[in-house]
Amino acid sequence: MPASPLLSLDDFCHLIANELQLDLGAVRPEARFVEDLLVDSIRMVDLLLRLEEMQITFPIEAMWDVKTVEDAYRAYMQGASAGGQAPAEARAG
Repeated sequence: MPASPLLSLDDFCHLIANELQLDLGAVRPEARFVEDLLVDSIRMVDLLLRLEEMQITFPIEAMWDVKTVEDAYRAYMQGASAGGQAPAEARAG
């Protein structure tokens, strides 16, 4: 099976906004999850579990350094280069 195309940063922001039910305008690369998007640890874990269900994986060690949407995107890219794929829902969307 061929590898799925990777999500662009813009597509990743759309996915995060959708999953967290946030206004897309608020989900910018520099937006901080806790301070700007008001995502507490429980919501962050829930987000990671939902993304994992979509076959989006993140290296666990990278997650300790995730503060912004761009940090999360970098972790996604790191996970994708290790064998993860873009979700069918995000690619079709």
